[in-house]
Amino acid sequence: MHSAQSRIISFVAIAQFIPLVLFPWNLSVGSAVAIAILLALSGFLGWALMRRRAWGRTLTIFVQGFNAIVRIITLFANVYQPESGLNVALLVTYVASVALSIVLLSYIDRSDVQLAFGA
Repeated sequence: MHSAQSRIISFVAIAQFIPLVLFPWNLSVGSAVAIAILLALSGFLGWALMRRRAWGRTLTIFVQGFNAIVRIITLFANVYQPESGLNVALLVTYVASVALSIVLLSYIDRSDVQLAFGA
């Protein structure tokens, strides 16, 4: 039981970076800086999860939930432009990011994982 909790927490700690950076990035210095900042944030939250810090779990839930909400709210405004049409790459990355964030939220919000952080 304890090892299953550890595997779930490790999975979330490592995978939480992916939905944050799923975006059709342009190859530029600004994109590299943004990815580095998101990597640092994810690394810090991953460290907090691995150390079983309750605030790390709370911030992970906040970040993944915020990612899903913002992408859902901005989906139609960003994916379809009347002059250029449908941006398929953006649509795919938005949907994949929301789906991955929801999966991570479902793992980190399980009752046995909550108990691991409460003990």
